[in-house]
Amino acid sequence: MKSEMPAGDTERTYPRPARPVTESKAPDRKQIDADRTLKLLVRGLERDERQLLDGLVRVSLRRSPRLEILEEEDAVRADVVLIGATDGAAVSWARKQPWIEDKAVIWIGGGGHIPQGHTVIRRPVQWSILPILLARALENGPNAPSVSQHGTLDKLHAPLRARASDHPILVVDDSLAVRNHLRALLESGGFAVSEADSVASALKILSHEQVDCVLMDVLMPGLDGYEGCRQIKSLLRGSSAVPVVMLTSKSSPFDRIRGKMAGCDAYLTKPIDPQQLGDVLAVHLQS
Repeated sequence: MKSEMPAGDTERTYPRPARPVTESKAPDRKQIDADRTLKLLVRGLERDERQLLDGLVRVSLRRSPRLEILEEEDAVRADVVLIGATDGAAVSWARKQPWIEDKAVIWIGGGGHIPQGHTVIRRPVQWSILPILLARALENGPNAPSVSQHGTLDKLHAPLRARASDHPILVVDDSLAVRNHLRALLESGGFAVSEADSVASALKILSHEQVDCVLMDVLMPGLDGYEGCRQIKSLLRGSSAVPVVMLTSKSSPFDRIRGKMAGCDAYLTKPIDPQQLGDVLAVHLQS
């Protein structure tokens, strides 16, 4: 790795790879979705953390996606790498793996400088939301969408563009990378943008700040987007009501039904297509 990692004061010994690791190809998200198995490489976790993770892996065998922990010799096949940031041996190992820059990486208990695109979570780990943590790592990783990849709202409908600054929008997502991406898209169309990283924060903002649309992620720690949508619809009624657009990587009919039952006004799948986002805003910001 190009960046130096902080070495902890606990050294542990791990077996050397059985064969050289030379590949550097990043995981294919389409393949992950196809086989519904998420492959994890784990280094430097504390004993109780590893026991909890092993338990979640066993439970996942009856669910989707399944979780699989790889041996070190299969490291380059990993979709997500989990590293104990206070484990000196694990940090040293990570520095020596050139392919790791192409992976989604979660540093557990991390401090100091972490490479751009990597995810940091603090201890104690909320293992109950592991699927969300893994999804966020994949969203924030080297294959995360950027504004340059997905364009801007430059071709936003002319009448709406002329009034965009009069329609403040609240983006609710626990991923900083996603919030930054949406902010850049929306500001390219002239919109004023507020941000919240949870449903609770969003409700606080809405209690004292007027917005004309809420873009709400589905998978978030604590209250999820469906419950967030229900509470927003309950809080803001009549002339104060605002449209809520659900944003998610899920695209099954069942998820769309759940969104409709929660009262959402539209449903967009990540990565967000600027044209579709512009069309949805044009429909729901007519006044």
